[in-house]
Amino acid sequence: MINILSDNYEFMTSAEINKSIAQNIKIIRKRKFKTQELFAKHIGMSYGKYARFEKTGQISFQGFIDILKGIDRVEEITKICNIDSEAIQWK
Repeated sequence: MINILSDNYEFMTSAEINKSIAQNIKIIRKRKFKTQELFAKHIGMSYGKYARFEKTGQISFQGFIDILKGIDRVEEITKICNIDSEAIQWK
């Protein structure tokens, strides 16, 4: 049976979202870098720190940005940080 809620972050805990994102990044990482060691070296992160991220989803925000840069997805973070020009202006 397919769980349609499995990829819906609205129904996940923060820890589950972290782990889901880490697993998605792992898939992307494997396309260009065969090993965690090679990728960690590429982004200037220790192997242990990166391996822990893939296993648990836990990393500092700075480390997360380094990972996104390493997989050429850093522009994704800017999408959530852009200010909506049509947002309500409070007076």
